[in-house]
Amino acid sequence: MVSESSDVKQFFSSHPVFQHLDEENIKNICHNTLTAFAKSGKDLVLNESTNTQNPVGLILVRSGSLEIRTHENELKDRLSSGDFLFPLLLSTHENKYKVLVLEDCLYYEISDFTFQKILAIDSQILKLRDAWERAYSNKTGQSPDTRLQKPKSANDIKYQANPLSMYSVRDYMCSPAICTGPGTSIQQAAQLMRNKKISSLLITDAGKVCGILTDRDLRNRVIAEALPLSDAVSKVMTRNPACIEADRRLHDAQLLMMSEGIHHLPVMEKTAPAGIISLSDLLNASNAEPLALIGAINNSKSVHELSLALRKLPELVAKLIERDTRAVEIGEIITSFTDGLTRRLLVLAAEELGPPPCDYAWLAFGSQARQEQMLGSDQDNAIILERSTNKDESLYFEKFTRFVNSGLDKCGIPLCPGNIMASNPKWRNTLNGWKKHFDVWIEQPSPKALMHASIFFDMRYIAGNEKYISSLQSHVLKKARTNTIFLALMSDNSLQHSPPLGFFKTFVLERDGDHINSLDLKKRGTIPIVDIARNYSLSEGVTEVNTISRLHALEKSGAISKELVNSLVDAHEFIAGIRLEAQGEEYRSGRQIDNFLDPKELSTLVRHQLKEAFQLVREAQTAMKLRFGGGVL
Repeated sequence: MVSESSDVKQFFSSHPVFQHLDEENIKNICHNTLTAFAKSGKDLVLNESTNTQNPVGLILVRSGSLEIRTHENELKDRLSSGDFLFPLLLSTHENKYKVLVLEDCLYYEISDFTFQKILAIDSQILKLRDAWERAYSNKTGQSPDTRLQKPKSANDIKYQANPLSMYSVRDYMCSPAICTGPGTSIQQAAQLMRNKKISSLLITDAGKVCGILTDRDLRNRVIAEALPLSDAVSKVMTRNPACIEADRRLHDAQLLMMSEGIHHLPVMEKTAPAGIISLSDLLNASNAEPLALIGAINNSKSVHELSLALRKLPELVAKLIERDTRAVEIGEIITSFTDGLTRRLLVLAAEELGPPPCDYAWLAFGSQARQEQMLGSDQDNAIILERSTNKDESLYFEKFTRFVNSGLDKCGIPLCPGNIMASNPKWRNTLNGWKKHFDVWIEQPSPKALMHASIFFDMRYIAGNEKYISSLQSHVLKKARTNTIFLALMSDNSLQHSPPLGFFKTFVLERDGDHINSLDLKKRGTIPIVDIARNYSLSEGVTEVNTISRLHALEKSGAISKELVNSLVDAHEFIAGIRLEAQGEEYRSGRQIDNFLDPKELSTLVRHQLKEAFQLVREAQTAMKLRFGGGVL
């Protein structure tokens, strides 16, 4: 048995799995634990114990490293100091495993009897054991969906479901749809709304929705303008309103309302109106702070008012994290605020400076374009001009773009360190000028061009004339997919963002700067997956910009297998979730919000799963290099 030396006791007391146990239970573990040693190159015989009546329940690695493989010799995992395994689960499961000692290994064997006593009194450790069992119950070659689902920590056992993700629009919409024709008088429409006790009325023509009339329309367009009540409702309705399908999630309705700055959405069953969903319906479904904040953005009359409204964003995101909202949904919500803020700033800029002298399109790049922003994300944007401008017009757009970029900065969206912003005259160009930029990056891919490509090739329309960006995106995809040398260099360039794993599946931590001994969960976590999705999408001409949407589109095109897509989606969600939770804790504790994390702050199981996610991404990078590494013109 292990003596209760201070060293052994300290090791168990500080281990994330056992650190919350009281001293008596720690002493009991130490008293019923064997210290064992295995030489490198040997197999670790599972459940080898001097007492066959009391087999080993848990092996905890003190030093050295182990490798778990199937009997078909497929690598399942590598373990190092602090990692653990359950011999009974491995030796009795239908998927047989073997454990190879890679480096001389010192480890502890806790008897199954002792371990079962701990499980009986500690639900947290029981959940860890069950999660580990599910991870190893996956059959060889299947997507490791379960093992990449992030377990809750001891301080976050509670689970609060997000109803906006759980329920569909149909569950909360007002139905049936109350409709009238465009020739109905304003007075008749108002009487119908009063009699039906509704705040909005759908206007249909030949069974199709052509408009919507709301209480706000009656107030602003009829009463305030003193229009005759005998006029047709078509004169005051909102034409061609945004609609949503009944089977979509409430979360999608929330995003659409936030994006459009509206309070009512017609709900469709195929092409027929089925009902309507309003802001109040979403408020009933959930305490929908995001919609209240986007309303404050849309109603702000100055940059100062916008900055006051956006101060609430970190608190809102922290609440969403605590409610266990998925990382992809939080990214969409944060991006919706940036989109709405940008559009409002464009309006305020035009009010202050006068209308723009020519047509334009405002573009977002990077994480905003992918709808994957998180707290602290900076701005990457540009503008496409309808035509070349003279000196006075150029001066206008300089002031116009500076107003928007500085406004975003004042509202918490930092200026881009690389000056990739519309206020930089280099990124204010005509459509033809932009096409020439991309042609040079694709045809003459220097290191700087590849850096620009990794940012600018993720583009999305925000405001202005959408046709410009559609034309630019079509041009870029057509040009890129036919240049295999460019795709090969893009692939090689993205390998610089390698997951932080060493040869023996140990974390490779940052060695310099302000974040020494930590993991960069953006640059070496989610960005490698973003790069993989972008490179394949360029080769396939995929128009999707969001990483998850790109991966699913690539699965449909046959470019990437369903198994790998599911694994990458899980890995992206898992790593982004850890990154978001760390940011939430930084906000709550008053620390600066960044993308770094000390892995010691994670439980053993989460560290184990994070290594699995990194390993999966590394394997996907290898496959990408094989696909694109030999490009020729």
